[in-house]
Amino acid sequence: GQRDTPSGPSLFLAKPLRITNPACLQCHSSVEAAPKTMVDKYGPANGFGWQLHEVVGAQMVSVPMTVPLARSQQTWATVMTLFGAVFLVTGLALNLLLWAMVIRPVTQMAALAERVSLGKADAPAFVTRGRDEIGVLGQSFNRMRRSLHAAMKMLESPAT
Repeated sequence: GQRDTPSGPSLFLAKPLRITNPACLQCHSSVEAAPKTMVDKYGPANGFGWQLHEVVGAQMVSVPMTVPLARSQQTWATVMTLFGAVFLVTGLALNLLLWAMVIRPVTQMAALAERVSLGKADAPAFVTRGRDEIGVLGQSFNRMRRSLHAAMKMLESPAT
């Protein structure tokens, strides 16, 4: 179980000491039956009058929990710090990938579209790098730019 002590919480294990061996009663049944050396050493007041299958004491082991609790708090703080670092690195990596794969190409395409809409014929083609949605949009933009350029040339050439 667990109990509170002045030095903090403690875990304990208590086990009853039960007389199950009849040989114990040779010394512990009465003061008269006990060896004289035992009575001289421990006195006649305690340890006598035992009966078979009687609980005469308890064996207890108690372990303070302050050290394990401190270690668990330290481990929890370390794990949470590592989780935070992993989430931060993951978030930064995702933002960089989003910027490199979506935001930058769309910004470049918007700048080219602005130049084409102002009639600047020297606007370069959009460089496509993949077959994803941004790449397909870039290919469509390049076709539209070429078609617009061809249409403008047809309008500028003299009609025959």
